[in-house]
Amino acid sequence: MSSHTYTTHLQYHADEHAKTHIPRKTTDIFDGLHYCTLLGKHVVVGNQHLAHHYFSDHHDIALSFATNGFAPFKKQKQTTWILLVFNYNLPPDKRFQKDNILCVGIIPGPKKPQDADLFIYPLMQELLKLATGVSAYDALSCSVFALCASLITAFGDIPAISMLMHMKGHNALRPCQMCGIQGIRIPDLRNKTLYVPLSCHNHPTPTDIIKYHPERLPLCLHDSFIVQAEAVESVCMETQQEELAKASGIKGVPLLSALGSLRFPQSFPYNFMYLIWENLIPNLVLFWSSHFKGMDKGQLYVLEPNIWQVVGSTSAEASKMIPLSFGASIPDPAKDCSYFTSSTWSVWSLFVAPTVL
Repeated sequence: MSSHTYTTHLQYHADEHAKTHIPRKTTDIFDGLHYCTLLGKHVVVGNQHLAHHYFSDHHDIALSFATNGFAPFKKQKQTTWILLVFNYNLPPDKRFQKDNILCVGIIPGPKKPQDADLFIYPLMQELLKLATGVSAYDALSCSVFALCASLITAFGDIPAISMLMHMKGHNALRPCQMCGIQGIRIPDLRNKTLYVPLSCHNHPTPTDIIKYHPERLPLCLHDSFIVQAEAVESVCMETQQEELAKASGIKGVPLLSALGSLRFPQSFPYNFMYLIWENLIPNLVLFWSSHFKGMDKGQLYVLEPNIWQVVGSTSAEASKMIPLSFGASIPDPAKDCSYFTSSTWSVWSLFVAPTVL
């Protein structure tokens, strides 16, 4: 792709999206609350407020950062972590194409890094320079200008986001990156796994939390997140640090917090694939087939075994009538769900389940 063509694509945000934007309608990340909140604010680098504002120039670029671990070999125990940067100024149909993705680093493994900030540090130096502005050439106007770029989101699966945000993670007492809900023990002393029921009325162990309202969860805010993170790091004794981290779910100040364009936790969205296709839908299937941890025996929503077998066989048979472009063939959910992937769960729940159920 020539410089002129690529520069033209970079005008999507300033030209095409700006012209087609409809107030109070979300069609792209530039319609989101976080981006709109940044507009008109001074660029912040560390504790310094710079003279220019976020995205005040049509050249300004919005970036996103992503990381995740993957197993490059057949043995799944060894993992490598890839560090990627995406350019939101490109049109949506081009910004995630392979040629337009910036691979800025690879953490070699073979295990998850204990401190990802050590590997992100070189990228942070570049991002801080870009926030200040670097000299660049405009191939359309044939002129030199100050190029500014701001990182506005970071994403990955829940363990990756917990690593970037310096949080304890989804198995912690405070498992949620977005709110302050508190986990409790399953009523079995041999099982140390925590979970978060909306109501604790029937739980045998006394707890301060009686009920959570889904529409009024105790949401986390950026300022309180940073205060709690700084409080953990200000404690000298390791045991006290661990106690504070356990109580708040935050282990320390993330390196990414040096970027004023990021908000904790709002800039770190949940991964829809894991949340829905790898979690919610498989758990619903376990509920309907009476296999969810022994918690669903005799419930009204449990399907009779003969009915569930028909649902499964009909689902698998339906694959013959589904266009290949819709997704891969669907296994029989009544036989073995281990053959399902996030893609096949998506096809089944969207196109087949509403009919066969």
